[in-house]
Amino acid sequence: MRILITGGSGFIGRFLSAEALRRGHDVVATYLATSELTNPPSPSGVRWELLDVRDRAAVDRLVERVRPDAVFHLAAQAYAAKAWESPSETFNTNILGTVYLYEALRRFPPREGTFLAASAAAYGTVTKLPIAEETPLNPVNPYGVSKACQDMLSWQYSANFALRILRGRLFITTGPGKSGDALNDFAQRVAQLERAGKPGRLRVGNLDVRRDISDVRDVVRAIWTVFEHGEPAQPVNIGAGESFSIRSIAESLIRLSRVPITLEQDAALLRPTDEPDIRSDTSRLRSMGYAPTIPLDRTITDSLNHWREFGSR
Repeated sequence: MRILITGGSGFIGRFLSAEALRRGHDVVATYLATSELTNPPSPSGVRWELLDVRDRAAVDRLVERVRPDAVFHLAAQAYAAKAWESPSETFNTNILGTVYLYEALRRFPPREGTFLAASAAAYGTVTKLPIAEETPLNPVNPYGVSKACQDMLSWQYSANFALRILRGRLFITTGPGKSGDALNDFAQRVAQLERAGKPGRLRVGNLDVRRDISDVRDVVRAIWTVFEHGEPAQPVNIGAGESFSIRSIAESLIRLSRVPITLEQDAALLRPTDEPDIRSDTSRLRSMGYAPTIPLDRTITDSLNHWREFGSR
């Protein structure tokens, strides 16, 4: 099967590309900048294509040339802070980029279908836990709005144009090599202090919150499960189905550290508002036969070891 993965050079895209190769598929994956392919090295065996999803003509040409049997749409502006700084850039990438892709797929429909990496950010502030797929989408930041639009566009194109588009609403996904999340920010700092070889401080924000966190290697299995067994009319939460204390993550890394480290709260890292707990209802995903296999302790250890190896490069 020929698979097209947009955003294949991203964090999840790399693991998904490697898994698709392991399954024996022909993988074409896109990147936006050459540096994305070298740091860290990209999976070998992938055919890489330069693509900016904001360029409609380029999207059309790529889809026509590749004629994929399956598409995994991961290309996105994925940072909430950046979305606040530039909502228009986020909307152009996440919303218009998705429209351009789906318009191209109308001309050359992939016979196996398309998977959209949707986001739990589309739920916004909720009052009832765990968060089920029936929860109304009520995003509270530009990034969440863009992902809600992607989500709804996917259903609209499925319903109106007979495209099989599956929606997986991802909660926090982390693992070795991730950047921009608490676990890996902490792990990277611990590795830096270890290289310095002396006691240090780990600056943190609000540790008294809990988050639904999954290992990327489990998430990739979940993505395949949704792609193979999902229905376009039913979005599927992809998460752990439980929440973990951010404080416990920081404390675990301190225990693993090779030098003494103390925690220090930094007011600059505190957010104006912070939901005390975020937790997914994964009943629909589990009914498809999926269950996570990688405990958080392993994710923490593997992430720290990654930054011990690559952090100074």
